[in-house]
Amino acid sequence: MQQKYIILGDPRPQGRPRFFKRGNFVGAYDPKESRDYKQTLAAQLAAQCPEFAEQGRAVSLEIEFVFARPKSLPKRVEDHVKKPDLDNLIKAFKDAAKGILWHDDSQVVQMTARKTYGDKPMIIAEVRA
Repeated sequence: MQQKYIILGDPRPQGRPRFFKRGNFVGAYDPKESRDYKQTLAAQLAAQCPEFAEQGRAVSLEIEFVFARPKSLPKRVEDHVKKPDLDNLIKAFKDAAKGILWHDDSQVVQMTARKTYGDKPMIIAEVRA
């Protein structure tokens, strides 16, 4: 199985978890902005008729996060070296793809990732199982 997905829109990172305390219990939850963004990603992935990688099957992920190029930036600059961090972008994508592309993101055994500038903001992901 090998499929390519294109998700349109600005790539966003996984937000910092928020914590709460009830008595002696401390819990954590996703901020609303992160939850909403992951639901948007999941909807776009599901609309592209994904093939589901069964539990226990190894998955390889190649992903590129394309950010809109600011008008003040020269065309020769390709790499996006500003925030957000690449690992936080990856975490948001892997969480959104859980249950759609794979059973659990622990199935991803190999990954290549990159942040770049382009004409339109998007995420390009290629999944092999």
